[in-house]
Amino acid sequence: MYEACFNYKFIKALVFYIFLLFLLLVSPLLFFWKLIHTVRPFMLPMFRKHVWKSGFDYWCSGASSGLGELMAYEHAKRSAHLAIIAIKEPDSRLEQVADRARALGSPDVLSVFVDVSKVDECRMFVDDTVKHFGYCG
Repeated sequence: MYEACFNYKFIKALVFYIFLLFLLLVSPLLFFWKLIHTVRPFMLPMFRKHVWKSGFDYWCSGASSGLGELMAYEHAKRSAHLAIIAIKEPDSRLEQVADRARALGSPDVLSVFVDVSKVDECRMFVDDTVKHFGYCG
């Protein structure tokens, strides 16, 4: 009879400690699982590929050459309204880029010479863009 009582207490303690160990091991995993599923909807837009939209407005800085010029052409192919800017230099090709963007399909191209390191010129560019397109967006 004493042995049965001992076994019952032993099994009860064993079940308690196994349950406690299970909680200590599983609860962090459940916490991280819940955290990932809570944060995931906010993180998905960062990992999606860029979706090209047609008919939207884009502005490209440094559009007289290099990557800015290529981005202006890609947006123009998708019939986007463009505002392209570059620093005024003697060999700046901003007007040729604007003409080619119109030829590629952009319905409206605004080209402005702006030095983006100067705040006043950037404000002027934003104001001109809003006046030209009628809104900002």
